[in-house]
Amino acid sequence: MAIRTVSRYMLLALCIGCATSNAGPLKQVAVIQSYHPQYNWDAQYLQALQDNMGEKCQLTAYSMDTKQLAKSDWPEKAAEIQQSIRRLAPELVIIGDDNAFSLMAESIAGMGIPVVFLGVNGGRAQYPFIDNPLITGVLERPFFVQNIRHMRKVLKRDKHFLILTDDSPTMNNAISEFFGDARTMVIHGTQVDVLMTNNREQWLRAISSASERGIDAVIVGTHHTIHDHNGQHVSPDALMNEAWGQAEVPIFSLWDIFVGEHKAAGGFTVSAYQEGVTASRLAMMILNGTPTSSIKPLNSLSGHYVYSRKGMQHWNIHLSSLTASQTTFIE
Repeated sequence: MAIRTVSRYMLLALCIGCATSNAGPLKQVAVIQSYHPQYNWDAQYLQALQDNMGEKCQLTAYSMDTKQLAKSDWPEKAAEIQQSIRRLAPELVIIGDDNAFSLMAESIAGMGIPVVFLGVNGGRAQYPFIDNPLITGVLERPFFVQNIRHMRKVLKRDKHFLILTDDSPTMNNAISEFFGDARTMVIHGTQVDVLMTNNREQWLRAISSASERGIDAVIVGTHHTIHDHNGQHVSPDALMNEAWGQAEVPIFSLWDIFVGEHKAAGGFTVSAYQEGVTASRLAMMILNGTPTSSIKPLNSLSGHYVYSRKGMQHWNIHLSSLTASQTTFIE
């Protein structure tokens, strides 16, 4: 892999698939990331695209860097990437996550280029253009029910769980689709509450006081838009490290990238790599002649069990032999 940085606020191009093929010329495919290639989510789905498309396609990825770039600068960055796409003239564009999708998918389809998305949490209400015949992909959907069912099997106390997330577009879309306007629900006999906040103190207090409020476990969603009382952004890793030290009940996760030492213990999680695998298969179908209009957007197809051994030890969590045989262990 070779990375070429033009400037911090300009194009970051990553050639992630430059293999040669005996079957003919490589197909040009562009990948537009909402975030940046060093971010764990992006790194995993980029690897999946490389593994599944790299022998037949030359993939050139463009980073919007929206976790570090000011929101007011996003439209300019999107316009830069769109101009690069016009020059590249790829046969297909893969777009990762909501920020890039909301800003660029419709205009790229307007160029006559098929678009395959992944990691998108919004639906038709947020993106009416998702029904464009040149747009399809993978709608990222956390496995709420599967997680609750799994946690009921591994915990001795399972009457009351809390889903704790930031108040971000990602989680607003996911929570609204599943819970609607409700913020408490009974799932498989367990009361499940939802708290969404961008306030660091409220987020940490929800974890540190969970036990005394009768909550048996906390399930974390994304926590990337949280700020302290001074308005300063709080690092997700630093936040989880604090949560680890304060929690008296186990912490589980909806995403595998939040599992690890001093993070969540584990869970039945969305996998960036698997989302990339599904997107690559849709992309190859289109490149091989299947009309994009005949492929309807899919929800996340496969989650997986991921656990931190240190997290399991920390919270005295034990898996059945069957579940352990299906689990990816960290550390």
